[in-house]
Amino acid sequence: MKPALILLAILVVGGAIVWLIDRLFYHKQEAQNDAAPSDTSAHPTDSAPAQGCVDESCGIRSICPSEQILKGECKQEITYYEDEELDAFAGRDANGYTADEEEQWRDVLYTLQPADLLGWGQSIKHRGLVMPAAIRQEFMQLAAEHRGG
Repeated sequence: MKPALILLAILVVGGAIVWLIDRLFYHKQEAQNDAAPSDTSAHPTDSAPAQGCVDESCGIRSICPSEQILKGECKQEITYYEDEELDAFAGRDANGYTADEEEQWRDVLYTLQPADLLGWGQSIKHRGLVMPAAIRQEFMQLAAEHRGG
């Protein structure tokens, strides 16, 4: 009888350990998926929020995900979002756009799926494009809304 109780205790303890490991791994993976886009998972986390960032995730990073993209700190792959016409603006200054040109940017921005916002911002940066100042603000607000909603 004693060996059966020992075996039962080992099984219970082993099951509890496996359950705890599974729960800890699941919650850690879930938190990573909710906290940051997969592009920025290689960046260290920090408890200090970024200065002037509008992203909801600023509390867990020292640099905003959208700021990382605009600064070109994420992956280098260029993806087009049916926005090839914007390549004509390569080399332009953020304040050097006309109202009609800003409207071209706005048309693309507001046709993007929310999940594509940060990828689009990254693609723009890697293509040598600078968003008009007003569009950049709208982009940052939309990205923050998407992350918060």
